[in-house]
Order: sequence, then structure tokens, then C-alpha cells
Amino acid sequence: MKKLFAVLLLAIATVPAFAGPHGHGHGHWSRGYSGGWNWMVPAIIGGAVVYSATRPDPVIVQQPVIVQPPVQIIQKQNCSPWTETENSDGTITRTRTCAQ
Repeated sequence: MKKLFAVLLLAIATVPAFAGPHGHGHGHWSRGYSGGWNWMVPAIIGGAVVYSATRPDPVIVQQPVIVQPPVQIIQKQNCSPWTETENSDGTITRTRTCAQ
């Protein structure tokens, strides 16, 4: 879309340069009215449009994202074996003791 707009701007800017004199050299587009500016302004605008249209787009290089799993510290606990105790109501309770 930006390049299409630039081409249209270039086309509109160059129309006055090709208009030529009207009548017998009198009037707004005659050579003596504005000096050499009739071709210079469209040439500058056209040069800017061509420059912006031919520039390459910037290349953006994204850095890789490194995801590391968190370090898990495993502590070995010193625990006694499980002991099961049957209660008078029929339930069983398991217990053990651990020292860190």
C-alpha cells in the first residue's frame, strides 16, 4: 500500500513538469515565469519516492529463547519404615518418623 501511494504521488508530482507552455510562451508554465523550478521540484519528490521504494525492508533477527527447567533439589530423607496400627474400631493408621 505504501509503494502504491508513492507511485501515485510520483505521477501527480511529474504532471506539471510535462505540462509545457500554454499559448505563446506566456502564462504560468512558461520558462521565464519560475526559472528552472518547473522540473526541479518534481525531480526531488520523484527521487525521494524512488529512494524510499527501492530501500530494502529492515531485517529483524530475533534472539532464540532458551527455556530451562528449574533445578530440583532432591534431599534424601532418613525415615523409619511404616508402621501400621489397627484401632479398636477397625481402622488402620500408618505412621513413620523422618529426620532431615
